[in-house]
Amino acid sequence: MNDNNREKALKGLKQYAKFCGKDAISVANFLLNDYRFPYWSGSSLKIQHHYGKGGLVIHTHETVGLCFNNATYFPQYDIDKTELFLAALFHDAGKLYDYMPVENAEPYYSVWESTNHKRYIHHISRSALMWSEASKLSNEIWEKYHDKVLHAILAHHMSRDFGSPVAPKSRVAWLVTLCDNMSARMCDAESWDIIKKP
Repeated sequence: MNDNNREKALKGLKQYAKFCGKDAISVANFLLNDYRFPYWSGSSLKIQHHYGKGGLVIHTHETVGLCFNNATYFPQYDIDKTELFLAALFHDAGKLYDYMPVENAEPYYSVWESTNHKRYIHHISRSALMWSEASKLSNEIWEKYHDKVLHAILAHHMSRDFGSPVAPKSRVAWLVTLCDNMSARMCDAESWDIIKKP
């Protein structure tokens, strides 16, 4: 991943947070100020989406941007932008625990591997826990958005077969699900045949 793209993605996410207001900023900073977030990979395999240094922040920025862009096509639903931003921002936050850089790889952050966390807990559950912890930083965010954002995070893989305990049941949850998938599939489209082979 290009360092300029990584820095641009982090800056872009901070701008979205600013757009949503000071309460959203304080909650978003729980993730945005985590020293790992700008460096972490989006996967542990080179053939899967957003592999490598900065992959997670780039994927998250793409997902947030796609959500905002697509929401403009549905003005009749008056989709809450703060709810949308926070759900898209935290949807994959748990990947900070699912993947780790291989310590003896040169350069550092060039090779990634899955952790036991991914096998036993999975990023969806951890993302939900991280969101719950972050949302407590603002009474307004907690009261207005906690359960709505939590639902979108838990639903973003669409079904139990893919790790989600619930299916999307809100417009925000559907936008996060579809935009997350769009970002992921656009990234790994050329590797899809490799991924699908047994």
